[in-house]
Parts: sequence; C-alpha cells; structure tokens
Amino acid sequence: MSSSTEPALSRESAAAEEIVASPAVDGDLNAEMRRAAKPFSRTTVVLAGLVVLAIAFGGGAWTHAAFGSSTPTTPARQAAGNQGGPQAGTGQQGGGFRGGRGTTGTIDHIDGTTVYVKTAQGTDVKVSTSDSTTVGVTQAGKLADLKPGATVVVQGQAGDDGTVAAQAITQQAAR
Repeated sequence: MSSSTEPALSRESAAAEEIVASPAVDGDLNAEMRRAAKPFSRTTVVLAGLVVLAIAFGGGAWTHAAFGSSTPTTPARQAAGNQGGPQAGTGQQGGGFRGGRGTTGTIDHIDGTTVYVKTAQGTDVKVSTSDSTTVGVTQAGKLADLKPGATVVVQGQAGDDGTVAAQAITQQAAR
C-alpha cells in the first residue's frame, strides 16, 4: 500500500517544486509592479471627481434652501421705505417692532381687528389694527382683504405685552 502512494506524492512534490521554481511574472517585474500600484484608471478618477462635484452642488443647494435668505418682494421694500417718512416726525420709531424693524410672517388667523402673524422663527405675534392702519395688497386694501396663509409685513409700535399697534400691513405677492 505504501508503494502505490509514494509515486503519487513524489509527482505532487515535483509539481509544487516546478511551480515555486518558475517565475511569478513573465516579463519585466518592475513594469508589472508599476501597473499594480495604480489601482484606478484615469476614467475612474475623472468620474469620482464628477460625483464629488455633484454632491457638493446638491449639498450647497440644500443648505441654501434650508438656511438661505429670501429677498423681499417689491411690496416689502416699499413698506420698508416708508420708515423714515411721515412717521419720523411723530416721535415713533418707523417700523417699531422690537428694535425699529417691521414684522414679517404668515397670517395665522384674524379675529375682528386683531391679526395673528406667525414669524419665520415660529413665534406668534398679535397685531392690533385701527381705522388709521393702512393695508396694502398690491393696491390699497382693507383688513378684510387679508387672508390666513398670506405673507405680510407689519409696521408699527410694539407695546410692553408684545402686541404691535399696526401703522401699516403690506401683503406680499403669492409665490
């Protein structure tokens, strides 16, 4: 039994010795090593660069949409332009809401002569109106012309309780 297995083992060891004795690479070993050291082709590098640019562009667009400022439309600029006008001589701050600026937000609801505005920061502002409050909806309007969901700019003096006594309310054009 051992005589029949010996020739098979010697054939296997002879084959293993031939494999070890033969060269690993046919040709120039240095050229083969340089080829193996560059795992990415030029096409792969260019495509990876384009993917990175596309991701950067998408991230920038998302960031702008989430945090970017929107430019005011024409009615808001006109309302802001009135701050230094006739109100300046009355002793009131033009615009008047906590630091002399107008209040911008979306009408939540209207209760009689009081308009409730939700600002971009999510705070609710109670806006009181009077017969002298001007309401602009692209053209001169009335309090009844304002609808919930509309974006408005409110100018007026803020009281101690946070209620704004409106001098003017300007509805911005729908987007």
